Amino acid sequence: MVIEAIKEKGADFFVMQSGNANFFYATKFRSSSMMFYIAGIDGTELLILPEMELRRSLRESRVKEIASYEMLGYEEKIKELKNPKMAIAEILVQILKEGRAKKVVIPNDFPSFFAFVLQKNFEVEVIDNPFTKLRAVKNSWEIAEIRENCQKIIQVFPKIIKIVQDNKKLSCEEVKNILENELWIRGLISEDTICSTGKLSADPHEVGSGEIEDHLLIDVFPKNRKGYYADFTRTVIINQNPELKEMLSAVIDAQKVAFRMLKEGVNGKDVHNAVKDELKSHGFETRKDEGFIHSTGHGIGLEVHEEPKIGDIDVELRSGMVVTVEPGLYYKNVGGVRVEDVVLIKKDGCEILTPFERFLA
Repeated sequence: MVIEAIKEKGADFFVMQSGNANFFYATKFRSSSMMFYIAGIDGTELLILPEMELRRSLRESRVKEIASYEMLGYEEKIKELKNPKMAIAEILVQILKEGRAKKVVIPNDFPSFFAFVLQKNFEVEVIDNPFTKLRAVKNSWEIAEIRENCQKIIQVFPKIIKIVQDNKKLSCEEVKNILENELWIRGLISEDTICSTGKLSADPHEVGSGEIEDHLLIDVFPKNRKGYYADFTRTVIINQNPELKEMLSAVIDAQKVAFRMLKEGVNGKDVHNAVKDELKSHGFETRKDEGFIHSTGHGIGLEVHEEPKIGDIDVELRSGMVVTVEPGLYYKNVGGVRVEDVVLIKKDGCEILTPFERFLA
């Protein structure tokens, strides 16, 4: 797909900087150092990085050709230019000129400093990163990583529910700390976990604070040590509140509609519209900033939000995609409810990777 993207634009090379999921996917090498990946129209690949990362990259990276900045004349360039970034930029230009590049394509998150230097020497065009599309369909190893993450959440969650049921005076912060610690013990890193209650929960991404009121919305999206995520949400009804219960029932029914539709070849937009219709049939209208105010789901993998998006755009679902299904309802005077599960798209249906009771009261 990378070569196709280069050919489509009539370019000679694709250049990408480190520090994002696409770079790790392309190279299978992770470091906090500044690195560059260069792919040629002839299928060649080159990883360039600091000397201190060279030996480790030769062991870990899938890229066969690797060179350090120092091997490419960094010391001489830094003496001349007195600017580390410019020295590295000149190395990029040097490599591309040696490859007789006339046109270079770069992803839309490419750093502007290096983009401007390249633009002075070549025709440069910004494109959507081709690795983003490649990552949408998972291989068996990636699916196994996500599946294991999901299983660990399901192992932890009954304990969290019992703690909340046994001690209703816990604060949102306390529940969050207990949950994140339990996941850490199992090798999952969880940050920005949502434990939201009361009217504040009408904001879908409100992390939550203070004493738990009539319900608790828990949304956890941890990653493992290899960088793969899971994503899971449940709404727990704590005290009798008919309006919250009605909202939660509607959301669960809408999620079931999505489950029945999900399979290879289905348009994600159709799934999203069916979810909206189901919520509307329960009497829950979506206004400007209240009701069902986000997409039905999203892909998950090396990022917690990645392609495909199951929302208001056309997208054909393919076997091997791993997505969330997370309908929700949010009203300022009541609060918000949401259920979310991770699902593997298959040829003739889908597999729920986070099987857990949905109506928790």
